[in-house]
Amino acid sequence: MSLDLPADGDVAYADAVTVLATALDQLGARIHRDLHVESSHLDVSADPQLANTLTGFSAYADECLSVLDNPAVTRALAAAQADQPR
Repeated sequence: MSLDLPADGDVAYADAVTVLATALDQLGARIHRDLHVESSHLDVSADPQLANTLTGFSAYADECLSVLDNPAVTRALAAAQADQPR
């Protein structure tokens, strides 16, 4: 799915929501990769402040991304995709 919306301003609400959800999902994948996987190679035992910062940021990002698991959001996105021409 493209993250581009038409520049002419004629954007359906469902299209905008779908684009935002896609961007949020991609951000989640990036955060997971960067913080959960790559940072696991860092030795933060000598820097507890950095460890707390990374842990806090990761937890906050996961909390924000959990909105995509909300059943109402899932149904709305499925309905928006069903309405889009193939």
